[in-house]
Amino acid sequence: MRVHIYRGLEKDEERIPKDVTHVIIDKSVTVIRKRAFSGRKRIISVIMADNVKRIEKEGFRSCYALRFIQLSKTLEYIGKYAFYKCYDLEALFLPSTVESIETHAFNSCQSLRLLILPNDVDIGNNLIHIHRLVGGTDIRKIAKYDGVVFYGGYGVGGINSSDRSERDPWRDYRKRMNNWLIHHMDHFPFHKLCYNSSITSKQINDYLDEHGNNSSRFIDIFHQMTPLHMITMNPHAPAHAISALLESNIGGGFCLDFYDKTPLDYARDYNVDGLIGMISSLCMHRYMHARC
Repeated sequence: MRVHIYRGLEKDEERIPKDVTHVIIDKSVTVIRKRAFSGRKRIISVIMADNVKRIEKEGFRSCYALRFIQLSKTLEYIGKYAFYKCYDLEALFLPSTVESIETHAFNSCQSLRLLILPNDVDIGNNLIHIHRLVGGTDIRKIAKYDGVVFYGGYGVGGINSSDRSERDPWRDYRKRMNNWLIHHMDHFPFHKLCYNSSITSKQINDYLDEHGNNSSRFIDIFHQMTPLHMITMNPHAPAHAISALLESNIGGGFCLDFYDKTPLDYARDYNVDGLIGMISSLCMHRYMHARC
């Protein structure tokens, strides 16, 4: 294991070791520079301080082993090819502050399956841009399951690239694809709440009070996940919020999703504080049950 604290200096002033495995972004950093970590194939995790506003072009390109990244809660811009070919990256929890995402930002992230775009984000105006944003990811398979097909190549839905004037008829379809990337989890509001990078235990408890504890058992159609699966993947979720949700359905901690993983598995990989809180809640439940 090799840890590097990134301070955002110019390349000739800050060399990123080729064998670095874990990265901590210093609190002074506001911009991840162009190609800062490009080609660092052994990076597994990145923890980003909340002052980062921009990830420039190819910031994490070809970080093949990158599996965990905690993004800044004030992030505004994600550049071209920013996470291109991050093969092991399964989930990105984007803050609502993200305003613009450039082409190919998540392209060829083969394992990427969990991504909800902020409502007001700008991801370009043409169909090909939207396709290339998530091309080569598991998100495309999920979209196809939901009836939304991401066409490949330079031709759009059979329209030859030489007939560019004929793309206008696809405007409605383009909007539908765009809307899917933003709204595909709208039918599962508790899951979407648990995706929020600013989630709190009060929000969890308020939702449970309004909709009942059974709402914590709902399973989404895309990932076969419960809200507890979702919140334990969220690196920003505080431990007490995860525990509040677990305590509404204590058995939910052992529920398997489509990928044969439990919330405890996800907490181990994405939210260690949450894992400790879950274990504490489970031990307390067992103790109280034994006393009865």
